Amino acid sequence: MEAFHSFWSAPNRCRNQGEILFPDYEQLTAILSALEWRRHSGKIRMITDRAGAACFREKNITVFWNETEEALDSLDEVVDPFAFWAAGKLAALKTMTTPCVMLDTDLILWESVEQKLTADVVAAHAEALNPRTYPERSAFRMKNGYRFPENWDFRIRPANTAFLYIKNAGFRDAYVDAVFQFLENVETDGLTPVQTMCFAEQRILPMCAAAEGQTMAFLMEMEEVFRQDYTTHTWGFKNVLRQSSRARDGFCIRCVTRITRDFPEEAEMLMNCPDLRNYYLRVQDAAAAGAR
Repeated sequence: MEAFHSFWSAPNRCRNQGEILFPDYEQLTAILSALEWRRHSGKIRMITDRAGAACFREKNITVFWNETEEALDSLDEVVDPFAFWAAGKLAALKTMTTPCVMLDTDLILWESVEQKLTADVVAAHAEALNPRTYPERSAFRMKNGYRFPENWDFRIRPANTAFLYIKNAGFRDAYVDAVFQFLENVETDGLTPVQTMCFAEQRILPMCAAAEGQTMAFLMEMEEVFRQDYTTHTWGFKNVLRQSSRARDGFCIRCVTRITRDFPEEAEMLMNCPDLRNYYLRVQDAAAAGAR
């Protein structure tokens, strides 16, 4: 099964005065995610844009994916990167051959997912309809005469797309097209970027799947989300890593220790990564001291 990561650099540059910030802890999470997928499930590519690919080459981390593809530059001209910060992953999905898996760079799967792919569409987990994230349908003001499809059932719970398996190309196209029709026609005033993007990405998916007659399943139940034996998702923890140098250092050391243990050949490549070399050397020194 082929999977892809994506990195649309425009939202990153929008937040950081034109620069791309891809800190060490995010690099290591993405690397572990890619290596674990390759170990258990198949090939994985990184789909990005020219600026993102240049950043990855500068940091010397492209070697951890089977392929790096520049396919997202045209998105800058049609999508607001501040309001629709995750649109790149949906544009990248449209380029993939199905069946395929869309995988966030901050989600690590420690086992094969093959036995979990029991439906036409499989997402990470369902989500509660929290109004702070998922406001009522009436909160969205639309333009250009856009109307939500009559066959969308707004009672269906959202689906977290940190992981997304899609079996059929026809549904992939229907879903992505529905997302971009919404993005092009929603008035963003009065809504947060989280509300607009989460609706586009995670509410439309299950409603569109039901309307298109696609079966849907989940990798895990909501009560299993915080277990670490099957998946690790660092989405919420990244705020801690941004704010605490101690937590950041410890996390990076744990990632490099895991890479060194499970992927010794790939771990040696960290010596060539300017942001990660020091962590690798510290792990090696600790191992040598422990062996004495």
